[in-house]
Amino acid sequence: MPRRKAEESKLLQHKIQTRVNQAKFKQLTELANKAANGSTSDLLRDILYNREIKVKTVDKSLAALMPELIRLRREVNSIGNNINQITRYFHQSPDETRKVFYATRVAGLYESTGSKIEELLQLIADLGKQWLQK
Repeated sequence: MPRRKAEESKLLQHKIQTRVNQAKFKQLTELANKAANGSTSDLLRDILYNREIKVKTVDKSLAALMPELIRLRREVNSIGNNINQITRYFHQSPDETRKVFYATRVAGLYESTGSKIEELLQLIADLGKQWLQK
């Protein structure tokens, strides 16, 4: 299937060339690398057409906290999965002693979830202090 032809008014037919010094070229290249599309020509086209330029920034202070947050999220998710499995076994079991056994196991998991939530809240508080100090 052939490609559809673009409208005549939207075709980029005219080439414009210009020269810039090394400092301005470096600045444009760095900005283009941070921009959403990543190419210098697309960045310059966006500037010429007064389009919005979205720049990706990375906060290096978060680099240390992100692995810890990811670890805590995985642990809380795995504890939740364990609780769901034990709850299913609890409801499937006809024996009362088994149900007591499953209930005590779930209680232990809820306690470990509490400690993980405390860790998570402490990390969020630290993160809030970093962001709100400005």
